[in-house]
Amino acid sequence: MAAADAARSWGVPALALAVIAALVVLSAAGALGTAGALAGTVAAALVLLLYIGERPLVTQARTPRERALGAGLALLWFVACYGPFHARLFPGAPLLDGAQVTAAGSGLPLRIPAAGRSAIDLVLEGQLAESPSGNVAPSINYSLTLESAGGPRVIKGTFEDRLSARRLGRRGTATVHQRHTADLRVLANPGRGDLTVTHVVLEPESAQPIRVSAYPHPLPGRLALGLLAAVLLAAVVAFDRFGPVPETDGALTLSTAAVLGTALILWTSNAVRPDFSTLIGSILIGATLGFIAGAALWWMAKRLIASPAR
Repeated sequence: MAAADAARSWGVPALALAVIAALVVLSAAGALGTAGALAGTVAAALVLLLYIGERPLVTQARTPRERALGAGLALLWFVACYGPFHARLFPGAPLLDGAQVTAAGSGLPLRIPAAGRSAIDLVLEGQLAESPSGNVAPSINYSLTLESAGGPRVIKGTFEDRLSARRLGRRGTATVHQRHTADLRVLANPGRGDLTVTHVVLEPESAQPIRVSAYPHPLPGRLALGLLAAVLLAAVVAFDRFGPVPETDGALTLSTAAVLGTALILWTSNAVRPDFSTLIGSILIGATLGFIAGAALWWMAKRLIASPAR
């Protein structure tokens, strides 16, 4: 009985952490793709957060109705929270795949088949020249003009190389190059027609061609996303406040806000191919801000919404 209680109490967290550690190792060793490893890591982390929020339903004696309610909410919560991460990691089939354009006009005009799409994910990739002295490579400033039914717009950015110090062991350091050679831009397409790249400016003009790719934007508009996030937060607040798990003290509400904050930062970053450092940075910023917002939401819920007698 003691072993069974320990398994119910610590089995899920231990398994989730073991899966995350294994995925990190496999990804670092090259045995598993980065996107797949990140997807598994996010899924395992969400399972861990769900367990923390609904732990009494697993470790304590509860009625079948209470456990069914918790399982239903857990399934909906997992799908809603994992979806944005999956869409970011796996963009799907491209509308345009690696077309090259130059400042001299080669490859122009370039049509992006975006008809029927309210938004697209535009990926721009450049190539920096090698520096013979080993210093930073010269930067490339770019400017693309896109024509659409809503009129022209200009997309600007910079591909650059930076030197940074990386720690080796306890005392050693090494200087490494950090190259930024790709940008991701989410472009609204209110006219829902095709987009056309009509003009390209590169500084210097001798820069290598820019590769242009486009993907359907998988998420709904900002208003719809805001409403969905509000509905999800309302559901978890109701569960924490009125549900069968009074001991959570807002754990699922805080977790939900932290996950939504992480997803927001990950989507607003311009990393074309997110890696573990991108995910960690999104967690450090987004989860922290989300946790603070969730704590404020839970504080207001406890004072404005009377809890039923249990």
